Amino acid sequence: MDPEQLEQDSAFQSALGVLKDIHGGDEALYEQISRSWQRLKTAAWRGGAAGLTLRGGLNVLSTLLFMLRMATRGKGKARPKRGLTLPEAVNDTLRYTAFLAALGGSYVAVDEGLAILLGKSRTAKWRALVAGAVAGHTLLLTGRDQRHHSLATYILLRGLTLLVRTGNKPDCQQRHPLLHALLAPTRMAHGDTALMCLASSQIIYSFIVMPTTLPPSYARFIDKIAGKESFVWHGAREQALRNIRKEPLGPLKALQDTPFKHCTSAVPCEFWHPGQTCAGHAVGILPHAYARALGIYLPVYLVPALLVHRQKLLKRPLVLLPKVAAGVGRSALFLSSYIALTFGGVCAGFSIFGASSGMSIATCVWIAGFATLLEKKSRRMELALYCLSRAAESYCRCLVAWGVVSRKSVPTRLDVVLFAAGCAAITHCYSDDRGRHRDVFRSKYLNVLDFIFGNTGVNLGAIKHLPSNRDMVAQVSKTIRSFSAQRLSAMAGQ
Repeated sequence: MDPEQLEQDSAFQSALGVLKDIHGGDEALYEQISRSWQRLKTAAWRGGAAGLTLRGGLNVLSTLLFMLRMATRGKGKARPKRGLTLPEAVNDTLRYTAFLAALGGSYVAVDEGLAILLGKSRTAKWRALVAGAVAGHTLLLTGRDQRHHSLATYILLRGLTLLVRTGNKPDCQQRHPLLHALLAPTRMAHGDTALMCLASSQIIYSFIVMPTTLPPSYARFIDKIAGKESFVWHGAREQALRNIRKEPLGPLKALQDTPFKHCTSAVPCEFWHPGQTCAGHAVGILPHAYARALGIYLPVYLVPALLVHRQKLLKRPLVLLPKVAAGVGRSALFLSSYIALTFGGVCAGFSIFGASSGMSIATCVWIAGFATLLEKKSRRMELALYCLSRAAESYCRCLVAWGVVSRKSVPTRLDVVLFAAGCAAITHCYSDDRGRHRDVFRSKYLNVLDFIFGNTGVNLGAIKHLPSNRDMVAQVSKTIRSFSAQRLSAMAGQ
């Protein structure tokens, strides 16, 4: 934004008047406010664009999949369930657009406001932390009745991971030797696998015994990849709860309309894997689980390749496609092995304890976490953090269900509190101390943050966006015109 445009901006002039009263008028202050105002507007626009693209794209994809299921369903089959109606999808998209626009704008407003009012140097070590905590409360814009505990827990764990990485940096060992020593367990070679084992115990326990403590979509995903009939899970759950309550053995209500209605054992192996040994079942499930996992991971790898690496895919398909195929195969092997180890661990727990119970499940299924070693090293921590966030959310819900924690003691918007804390931790590592700890971020995450919050001048305390929104639009327009011209030339030459 040039000076002439700024002079016509009433909001800018009002803010400038207040700050001139505080600091006195000078050219340096004018330049700082000019840069800050432009950064704020750019961050809000880009945050809103990100929300519109991501949430809108997700809703469009959901609608297309619903239409595809409707078109391919056979006669007599039930109508597929639709997630959101068109008005609900539009409203949802607009809410997330407003949320991310407000997140970007409020973060920059607090960050730049503190720098102007209290000084850059004085606030350099904590300014971004405060700005992130304030910006995190914009999650409320997604809706009064919406709760985002999974997202909030994940963001908090991501922030804590960045803080741990910061504490493990070499310079921290010299400045804070005690903290560096306390963080020694986090520097284990396979800490990601250990976290995955810990998360697995809670997730699988919850899925079998207390599935309501897991997000419904996540529970459906586990059900799909496990490949068991619904009565198997209902029967295993009823049996475990009976044993926990020390009720006498007897036929299970969940099995009344199945061939196993006369089952009265203390373990579910009779209907869990009929006609197979426990070990044979765990090994035999691998081919079927692998086939299902291929269907899950193929779009996970192929869609980003088409969107992000489409030029390489068109120019060198024989180089990129084998890498995509290897990634799909490796991730599918991880997930199918995870399921096989889960089933093996469950049966091992039944054999050790002699009965199905929460204790027998939780203490033995951790072995499934070792499947993480089959994944690519760079993906292991991502998997561990994602599963750990699900496990932490589920464990907290279990504490409430068990009566250990009173419902009244839980904040009404705990998700907002957790999200704000996570945002504060992330932005502290991202920008405080003039970006001293930005190296703890992976480049893909850092690029996203830079795109929204500003990508130059961090070390100088004068952050701005390059290129500007106007320059980006001009570049995109030029690329489209150039592509159209090439297409027309090609068509004319045919």
